[in-house]
Amino acid sequence: MEVFPPRNGHSPRIILDKIAALKRLRPDFISITKGAMGSMRGGTVPIGYMIAAKYGMIPLVHFRSRDHTRKEVENLLVDHTYFGIRNILAVMGDPVAGDPKTLPNQRTHNRYASDLVRQIAGMNEGRFLPMDGDKTTYRKGELSDFCIGVAAYPERNWTEERKVMGAKVAAGADFAITQMFFEAKTYTDYVARVRKAGFKIPIVAGIRPVTRPEHVEAAERLFHAKVPPALKRAIAGGSEKKAREACIEYTVDLCGKVSAAGAPGVHLFILNDVELAGEIVGRAREATSL
Repeated sequence: MEVFPPRNGHSPRIILDKIAALKRLRPDFISITKGAMGSMRGGTVPIGYMIAAKYGMIPLVHFRSRDHTRKEVENLLVDHTYFGIRNILAVMGDPVAGDPKTLPNQRTHNRYASDLVRQIAGMNEGRFLPMDGDKTTYRKGELSDFCIGVAAYPERNWTEERKVMGAKVAAGADFAITQMFFEAKTYTDYVARVRKAGFKIPIVAGIRPVTRPEHVEAAERLFHAKVPPALKRAIAGGSEKKAREACIEYTVDLCGKVSAAGAPGVHLFILNDVELAGEIVGRAREATSL
């Protein structure tokens, strides 16, 4: 399950209480974001640390590279090592509101997610950035031990996605989590294309429960996901209670279908709705081997 930190200026207890509640669901891991769409939310690294140290669960910490030079990236990744964080979701990240949307300067920054993956994989092989004045292209150091996750986009143009995913895999990605999708065929078709292209990394299914029409609108507008008309009607056509029940039923069914199709796991984008997560996970476990 994926959670996100509170906005800056709010109490850490907001998220820590939710993580404590999620522990009862026995998740394989909890992923912690840097804040959607470039929003200002600090705390990702210490929250990741506490997921493991305080709550005894496995954290997957999102690392967005857009805002940092390669030198800053290395320093931050060393900080992750000190905190015992080993699982990284390597993304470029969205520009913060008001910042330019152009790609970072490739002389000083990682320009693409694959570049960030390559830098992390290099640290795993003991390659660190040279100091000013060094005559070598890298310094040798102790091998880090990061497991590197990347984002996958089942509904992106396949020609582009094949190129991007190929670059991430070649750079050293260990696994992928898909962007949200709403039909099992979207996932299975994507995995089939990925395998045909020769990419063997595990691909976890990313599923977003939608309980309100504004969730559907955001999925389509911000994430370009195709939401089936039947689900739209179920969410919009009744009371809030009926819409929530329709969402749970649809999500559990989708979890079952992708599990039966061989998905190594399901990653629920729960938007910190712990109660909803509990209802979905409970029913899904009754119906599948999740």
